[in-house]
Amino acid sequence: MHVPDGVLPLWVYILFLVVSIPTLGFAIRKVNRRFDERLTPYMGVLAAVIFAAQLVNFPVPPASGHLVGTTLLAVMLGPWAAMVIIALVLFVQALYGDGGILAFGLNFFNMGILGAILGWSISLVLFKGLRRFRDDKSAVLMSTPVAAFIVTIMMAFVLGLELLAIPGLGFEFVIVITAIHAIIAVGEGILTFVILLYFVRAKPKLVSFLSESIASKTIRESPLKKEMPLEEMSVVEEAK
Repeated sequence: MHVPDGVLPLWVYILFLVVSIPTLGFAIRKVNRRFDERLTPYMGVLAAVIFAAQLVNFPVPPASGHLVGTTLLAVMLGPWAAMVIIALVLFVQALYGDGGILAFGLNFFNMGILGAILGWSISLVLFKGLRRFRDDKSAVLMSTPVAAFIVTIMMAFVLGLELLAIPGLGFEFVIVITAIHAIIAVGEGILTFVILLYFVRAKPKLVSFLSESIASKTIRESPLKKEMPLEEMSVVEEAK
């Protein structure tokens, strides 16, 4: 899904840099405000996993197809942290010739901004729907891989539309790159499920969708809350 330098007209690269760089700066500020040092090792591990997964490329000239991982990151750490991690991965890859420095804005827009927002939003909608019938852990394990599958196809379709800026490239290419990523999306869903399953079982508090429900359950079951006067209990509820 990486687009290299020199493929698209210069104005396209500049346009996406203008959009992507301020968005990345905003995401970094959001992460810094809510930064938890305990997450640092896991952010590093997830970044390494995503970097390794994206090394497996399927040539789709003039771009490429591969696993992305943004939806997993968005559900694990939130959309802003997902953007930051993807930006780091893309920058390192660009230095080694996978993608490009000039194309960083476009690649970050597709896999970072679009992937994180869509991945988090679709996962959240599915999660809230499923938790009516299943427990939270099952709901997040079912919703996230499905969202990852959908988002991978959506990102590929958008990428195909962007590449139509290349003279002589027809809409047939959009169909081809979307179809190829529909197959890749199956692998994306499986990888997402496997990695998420480990964290749901071992460290559920690190999954953003589960951390709030765990905190709420802890407050509800707290012996201290049972002994609180009604006025103090209402303060706790409002803090939630």
